[in-house]
Formats: sequence, C-alpha cells, structure tokens
Amino acid sequence: MKGHIKTIAIVTMLLMAAVLFSGCGNAAKLTEYDFGSDKIPSINAVIGEERKVSGVSTGAENGVVYKQYTYQTRTMVDDLMAYYSRLDELGWSVTKDFDLNDVEGEMQLAIESADEGKILIMSVAFTPNRYAVKISKMVGTLNYG
Repeated sequence: MKGHIKTIAIVTMLLMAAVLFSGCGNAAKLTEYDFGSDKIPSINAVIGEERKVSGVSTGAENGVVYKQYTYQTRTMVDDLMAYYSRLDELGWSVTKDFDLNDVEGEMQLAIESADEGKILIMSVAFTPNRYAVKISKMVGTLNYG
C-alpha cells in the first residue's frame, strides 16, 4: 500500500510539472496579455522574437488581480527599450523612474483601463539576464500633472 501511494504522489508531481512547463511554452507564443476588455501587446510580439518564458503566475494580492510572465534573455536592455517605446506610443505613463543600465531595477507604467474606473499597472523587474512582466488591474484613476 505504501509503495502505491508513493507511486501516485510521483505521478501527480510529474503531471503538475508537465502542466507548468507547457504553460510556459504557450506563454512564449502569446501576442498579447489578456485582461478582458484590455489587451496589452506581449513583449515577444513587440520585439519580434521569442524569449524563453521561465515562469507564469496569476493570482490576486489584496483583491487586485495580476498576471506575471518571467522571461530569460541575453539582451535585456534592448528588449525593454523596444517594449517601453511601444507602450509609450500606446499611451502608457511612467509611474516610477528607471534606468535600464542599472544592474537590476524596476520599470513601472500605468494606463487607464477600457473598463471605466479601473487602471492597469505594469511592473517590469529586471536583471541582466531576465525580466518579469507583472500586470495588475485595479480600481482607480490616473492623475496627471
């Protein structure tokens, strides 16, 4: 009986790992991050190349829904400069100063949601070989000025 339970546990862990890795593979092919009425171009779609996705997570923190995609890269500065330029063209505003030449840091941007009374916040934590794009949708408005 003990051996049977151990076998079931191992098979379960292998299935969970397969689901996690297939989710990362599918995320690498995303052309946009989908938040219902809000569609944000994915980093791979903007840079025109596929970066390996090493992690995907979704959830809620303090009632705020988020999605996060972690990418591996050898060209972090080039990738994020291209991505920032495209987001700027789409109307995203910088909410936290950043310098992509720093060894590590965070780029933070925001935009009004298509859903009235809500905003999207994007945080991109970066190091020389990876970046994590985390997008949250919450109640709020942006104040300019």
